[in-house]
Amino acid sequence: MQARRRTTVGFSGSGASRRALRWALVDAAATGQAVHVVAVDPPHRTDLRVPLRELLPSEALALALAEELRRLPGRAPEVTTSAVTGTPHVALLMAAATSEALVLGVGRRVASSGPGTGHVVRECVPHSPVPLVLVGPQAVVSPPRRLLLVSADDDAVATWALQRAQTSALQVRVLTTWSARTRRHADPGGDHDAERRQRHLAAAERHQRAGQVVAPVARRSIRADITEGHLGDVLAHRVSVGDLVVVGGVDPHDVPLRTLRAPIVLVPAGTRTVVLPDVADQRALQRS
Repeated sequence: MQARRRTTVGFSGSGASRRALRWALVDAAATGQAVHVVAVDPPHRTDLRVPLRELLPSEALALALAEELRRLPGRAPEVTTSAVTGTPHVALLMAAATSEALVLGVGRRVASSGPGTGHVVRECVPHSPVPLVLVGPQAVVSPPRRLLLVSADDDAVATWALQRAQTSALQVRVLTTWSARTRRHADPGGDHDAERRQRHLAAAERHQRAGQVVAPVARRSIRADITEGHLGDVLAHRVSVGDLVVVGGVDPHDVPLRTLRAPIVLVPAGTRTVVLPDVADQRALQRS
């Protein structure tokens, strides 16, 4: 019997992880997938500012999960849970290796050097073996109505969007952004206009290739939605509530995770080597 497809979600007890849990449950209820929730407790409490009476993630999970499932009467997905002690990103990556996707929440806090994504997200982005769904603090938790696919050089991104759209009966809209180097950073001896034309042409080719992949589920014909500008600026004006934004090969800092009204899926490259942490070295303690 084939194992049921499932989504893994990380739970730390924070508000961000609670939103990630809620999104994963709502999405699974709409798609028929199972959900596996992983709570990771610290190996020991070294921060004296944290009261000892504060609940561990594993202790807070049962109540949080029960509350979230009550929001889905009669349509709650199949849910399993596990609790481990160790380094959060290590445990989550190991659990995600046998899943369809890994869902994480992004908090509201901003780092001193600019918008931070949190150390768990930073560690998971380059190493996740599966698509990584990031649910920001402004993301509206609802079943996706449309996939907003940001075209990429790697066809794996469009292929994932096609498969997700087919299993969820969603339509896809392709968005392509491009930008030329500013005159300040351009080669003084180069032709700035020629460079802009070349980059625009490359974007058009990328847009067309992505459109061909998702043509079976595209909204009408592939619209010529090719926009000059930085990805974050364009997304801020193009994303709508109900979208699920699909991107690949980008730095999370280039995406306005904290202000977008929709979650973002980071699709890993189709061809790459993923080295997961060694279980024995990490000595993760399975507790349930």
